[in-house]
Amino acid sequence: MKKRWLLLSLATIFLFVGAGCVSLSSNKPKTTGTAGIYASSDRGDSWQIISNLVTAEGIKSISNVNIYKIFTDPQDPQAMYLGTRENGLFYTYDGGRSWQRPASSAVSNGFIYSIAVHPQDKCTIMATNGRQVFKTIDCSRSWEEVYRESRSNVLIYSLAYNYATSYRLYLAESNGDVLQTSDGGNSWSVANRFRTRLSEIYTDKFDGNVIYVVTRENGLYRSEDEGTTWVSLQDKMKNFSGSSEYRRFVMSATTPNKIYWISTYGVLVSMDRGDSWQAMKLITPPGSADIYGFAVNPKNENEIYYTATINSRSTFYKSIDGGENWVTKKLPTGQLPVTMLVHPEKENLIYLGFTVPPQSKSNSSNAFLSN
Repeated sequence: MKKRWLLLSLATIFLFVGAGCVSLSSNKPKTTGTAGIYASSDRGDSWQIISNLVTAEGIKSISNVNIYKIFTDPQDPQAMYLGTRENGLFYTYDGGRSWQRPASSAVSNGFIYSIAVHPQDKCTIMATNGRQVFKTIDCSRSWEEVYRESRSNVLIYSLAYNYATSYRLYLAESNGDVLQTSDGGNSWSVANRFRTRLSEIYTDKFDGNVIYVVTRENGLYRSEDEGTTWVSLQDKMKNFSGSSEYRRFVMSATTPNKIYWISTYGVLVSMDRGDSWQAMKLITPPGSADIYGFAVNPKNENEIYYTATINSRSTFYKSIDGGENWVTKKLPTGQLPVTMLVHPEKENLIYLGFTVPPQSKSNSSNAFLSN
């Protein structure tokens, strides 16, 4: 019993110490190598870890930080934010050449589930650790709490700003509640209560009225009136086995109404906001792999990238013809690839974040990665 407790504790707690992290080599994990975030300047042919952390004591490293997700600034292509599983929030203003960490303990520790940057004010940012929502209006120099979830069994999973002129902020919770604020978090109201577990919420930059809510196991919901009414798109996917089980959701950066839905089935593409779907022709057969890294070149949508994980082994896939043909590449580490991004302007530049899963018999990468 003591041994099992020790293994679980070491696998789930990563302390950021100086230039490195606590080693877990004694655990004999199924995955090997460094976590953190990597960049490729040649469309995935080669990779380099980007781990320089600027501190008052000098340059340190985030090479073993477990990445949860990469978040972007809609106004600044060089600005990115990392939500991590144990080490809080990191940000860069130079495309990842160097990283910084907020001084505020509110967002510099623990799990960061979601980050949302105001569409018109890059210094106004919202972040959540699952229990609270914090806000900065001075580019991460100071943070204040603007919302607290008091129910112990409910987590705040996702934040998203509306691109309409109101710049309303939406909040999606694990129990199915969607809340909204129009005054920067001073007051909140219920937008809708879905009777299913939610994962994320997205707003459409082409049409401020359109919002998508992602559920864990019941597919996708869409609103076309800023969240007043909703339609389920689950039946539109029913011909694709496993499509209700969510992995990732991506909206086209250049084509209105085009969305990508990544699930247990594989990758589906819709050109009409989810009213109809087509399956992308992947090398990996439907249902055979976990796909968590997925990205499309915003300047050329024929360039598509994804990572497939089978039995803790992951591979990088690249297509330059819209998914008709694929090239496979080795990844730079044996850890699990969980989030991917193509730079908004430098189309040859790809970012890929990795995480180390807890090592326990009861754990599956599926449950761990889709928190």
